[in-house]
Amino acid sequence: MKRLIFAFIILCCLSSCSTPYLRVGSYNVWRSDLGKDDYAWAVRKDRLIQSIKDIGFDVFGAQEVDTTMIRELPLLFKEAGLDYEMFIFSPYHEDGGTANKAQAIIYNPGRLEILEDHHFWFSETPDVISSGWDEMKFRRGGFCVVFKDRKTGGKFFMMHSHSPLGKEANLHAASIINEKARQYNPDNLPAIFVGDLNTRPDTPSSDVLRKYWSDVYLTLPSDKISGPHGTFNSHNVDKDMTTAARIDYIYYRGDQVRPLNYCCDTARYNGLYPSDHCPIYSDILIIK
Repeated sequence: MKRLIFAFIILCCLSSCSTPYLRVGSYNVWRSDLGKDDYAWAVRKDRLIQSIKDIGFDVFGAQEVDTTMIRELPLLFKEAGLDYEMFIFSPYHEDGGTANKAQAIIYNPGRLEILEDHHFWFSETPDVISSGWDEMKFRRGGFCVVFKDRKTGGKFFMMHSHSPLGKEANLHAASIINEKARQYNPDNLPAIFVGDLNTRPDTPSSDVLRKYWSDVYLTLPSDKISGPHGTFNSHNVDKDMTTAARIDYIYYRGDQVRPLNYCCDTARYNGLYPSDHCPIYSDILIIK
């Protein structure tokens, strides 16, 4: 009975021009300076852009967006007929600005407008540029924005992270993410959180996150999920993605947020993956 009611609500929402869904996702695009041969940036960037175009994101979080990508992606998007703007955060920059190791929320400005933004670090002093615990090699952090949907007039909160590899730092990062979501979303706007979280669903870090957020993959029935469980392909086209690690996530919070589906996109171009992660996305309704 609940599923029938849910289906009826979704049908009504889809038929209303005031509440169209957003295609929301996460994509670790892999640094441009790491690849060689078929995975050299000059070769694979066309695969990456085509992948993004084929999915048709309205907004997505991107990890490992380096200086070359920050410089080249706007033109590549334009040449592909894509209307995207990038909001960049680098935990290596005191003010969260651009640097070689950066993250981005990439969005369609015709659909979405950023009203405010905040950033933080994963350390014992999250409000100042810093590293923490067993993740001292890389500086890690996250950021969030408040969007206005130009089609509906509604607002929603979106958070993004490329979380630490160190287990202790990763666990603390999960708590900081929840804490900062409460701090920077005091009005309890509908909320979405995406990213490469460098942890599996069965870890203490994921347990902490699920105390505050709902995992789209885990909340949907199986017939609304497409693609494999795993998201990290490591450029191995022979890898069994059904048993690969799921370390990329789409979370949400709030009764107004209704995920319709979930996809881990394993598309290959000329037989090759565009990145070492598969992009994930969900069509999400935010009810006014």
